[in-house]
Amino acid sequence: MKEHSKKRYDEPSLGVEDLSQGLYKSNLKLGSINQKQSEYFSNISHDLRSPIAAIRSAIEYLEETPGISTDDRKDLYRLIDKKAASLEYMIDEIFLLSKLSSNSTIVRPVPLPCGNYLEDFFFTNEADSKFKDVDLVLDVPMSFEYTIEIDPNYFDRVLNNLFDNALRYLGEDGSITLSASTDESKTHVIISVSDNGSGISPDNIDKIFERSFTGDISRTPSGKSGAGLGLSICKKIVEIHSGTITCRSKTGSDHGTTFAITLPILKD
Repeated sequence: MKEHSKKRYDEPSLGVEDLSQGLYKSNLKLGSINQKQSEYFSNISHDLRSPIAAIRSAIEYLEETPGISTDDRKDLYRLIDKKAASLEYMIDEIFLLSKLSSNSTIVRPVPLPCGNYLEDFFFTNEADSKFKDVDLVLDVPMSFEYTIEIDPNYFDRVLNNLFDNALRYLGEDGSITLSASTDESKTHVIISVSDNGSGISPDNIDKIFERSFTGDISRTPSGKSGAGLGLSICKKIVEIHSGTITCRSKTGSDHGTTFAITLPILKD
């Protein structure tokens, strides 16, 4: 006859106090996530309402004001078009960040020589008229033959955002430098975008990559108003490429900002 034995009960390795502390810390972390999410949606809602309100006001003025001059009418149409473009830009940013967060497979990295890629990107921007009054500097060694694995379309977006942010901060005699080097172990390349602009407040440096942060205009490319997602998108794209992005900045007399992207070197 088969004997039935009671299942042995194993005492938990953690005591009640340890479990309580773990639960408390988890609740704190969850609360912080929920708060950041709430702030993010609050900021998004505010930024979306602003152009919508401007468009509605312009339309109401056109409908309710007889005898509007041709020039005033054209100005109102230009305002509506500008605010509509702003809305479109914000929606595209929100949609892209959502896609990147939920499906990183949309990014398709391929092996590329880092030096050649940066040269192509630099000279394309050098030909852009928006940089005509800016001193653009390329600081990439001729023999920089390290291979990185990136999706050039998405990585162009990262560098374009950093160049546009730098442009926004520049004054007279402004300069933007694109440089490349390796870490001491020669396992990673470091791609930097530096400017001599007015800099970012020290209080904001640790926050500028957060989705809910809107306290610094560096987050939105020049000429576009938005929900401040530019650097969040940059960070997400870099992380999908197994890299990191950091920022150093100074205000005052010795002002300027450097964004540094670290990426693994593809081994043969």
